[in-house]
Parts: sequence; C-alpha cells; structure tokens
Amino acid sequence: MEIIIAIIGTVTTIVTAILTNYFTKKNQLKFNERQLKERYYLEYIEAISRNINNITQNDDETINENHAFNRLVLIGSEDMINKLYKFQDLRIRHLKYNDVSEYNKKYDIALNDLIKAMRRDLYGKEDKQMHNIYFLGGVLKGDYTKEKYENPEELTIEDFEKYMKNK
Repeated sequence: MEIIIAIIGTVTTIVTAILTNYFTKKNQLKFNERQLKERYYLEYIEAISRNINNITQNDDETINENHAFNRLVLIGSEDMINKLYKFQDLRIRHLKYNDVSEYNKKYDIALNDLIKAMRRDLYGKEDKQMHNIYFLGGVLKGDYTKEKYENPEELTIEDFEKYMKNK
C-alpha cells in the first residue's frame, strides 16, 4: 500500500512539473509574440508619422515604411492585415492617382480601423470607449491655438475635432 501511495505521489509530482513547464513556456511564447508585434506596430506607426510630418518624403523614409509594412504582414493577425491592406491601398491609390473622393475622411476611417485592429491583436479586446484616432501632422501652433484660444493648454479633443471640421 505504501508503494502505491509513493508511486501516486511521484506521478503527481512529475505530471505537475510537466504541466507547469508547458504552461510557463506557452505563456512566455505569447508574451514574446506580443512584444514583437508591439515593436513592429510601433515601427510602422513611427514610419507613417515621419511621412505625415515630412512633405518631401525621401527614398530612405519610403524604404523604412515599406520594411515596417512587410514586417506587419508577417506577424499580424488576419484582421489586422486586412485593415493594413485597406489602409495602405487607399494611401497608394491617393499618391499614385490622386482620384480618391473624400480621401481625408476615408483615410481617418481606415487609420482608425487599423489602429483598433492592432490594439485587438495586442490586447485581445477592443476598448469601446476609445475616441477616434488621428495622427498629428505638424502642430497647429499659430493657426489653431494661440490665435483662436486664450488658454491653449486647456483645449480638448472635442475642440480640436471642431476646428478640423471647420477648416
């Protein structure tokens, strides 16, 4: 009887160790994948941001953005990749042919969808409270803040959105 109890204890210890090791490695792989995705997503967003803030985009910036895009295709979820292609196709069509009606509105929608898909891919859920997402392309210092408002540091997102609609 004592031998059976010892065997059950040993088997339980071994199974527990194996399961603990398996789940630890699985969680570590998920964490590493999330870190890699986060790094690639940030590189892509930084490349887009550089291009937004630089009217005369040079070849190096284009190549960096292309590399960042290609990394996303490798690592992103299916939903994120679909949103990425939609966003990039819109930008390419606009740059090549300049024939996209309501480009700014479509750009904002596609960018919102892409960023939300990235966040879902990273965090597994969507924040329903999230405002519309936009990138700043140069700060509207004189035009937006100092000339129009007494306390520009107190401006809200709603103030900015109103300004952009009226522009």
